[in-house]
Amino acid sequence: MKKNLIILVAISLGFVANVNAQNTGTDKIKIGIKAGGNLMTLGKITYFGQEFDSSYKPGFTAGIFSEIPLGAKFMLVPEVNYSQKGADVEGSISGFKGKVETRINYLDVPIAVSYRIAPNFAIFAGPQVSFLLNQKTTTYLEGDKQGDNTDTKDFEKTIAGALIGLGYNFTPNINVTGRYMRDFQKGSNDKSLYGEAKNSGLSLTVGYSF
Repeated sequence: MKKNLIILVAISLGFVANVNAQNTGTDKIKIGIKAGGNLMTLGKITYFGQEFDSSYKPGFTAGIFSEIPLGAKFMLVPEVNYSQKGADVEGSISGFKGKVETRINYLDVPIAVSYRIAPNFAIFAGPQVSFLLNQKTTTYLEGDKQGDNTDTKDFEKTIAGALIGLGYNFTPNINVTGRYMRDFQKGSNDKSLYGEAKNSGLSLTVGYSF
């Protein structure tokens, strides 16, 4: 599935580049690259029948995007982003203090509609599909590392979600965007271990379009 997705992205970019070459002026389609940081959480997580609040975890994100004019002040903005998510959880079970650090990496594919509210400002929102790449969970007990788990069998491989955000153009080619992302589906199919944990959080990126 990942191979087919990469092929589809390559074909789409080729199509956009071909159309872009035939357009000029304000209706010109742009392709860009972006990079920045995430601040994500999994909300409430269940371990051994006990519920804990997970903390926000910083991560890296980078990807490619396209800006496709739809007329008036609207644009369609499809993206493909590598996105680090996850959370850390600390607490006590049966009198023992523990900590669990979870890093989950996804390929996020959002398709947003953007509306320009001012010459350099735009708001955007839309659906997002996240494809699981890998994960690493590290467990500590009383400060001692117990081991790493990289198994993905209990994690959902495809997750539907949505985003909403704000963008600012410093120049016609350089922009910064901030967004809030939230999944509609829980991140794991093991309800006894992860409960109703869902990815949510903020992302801030700087992009360059050409």
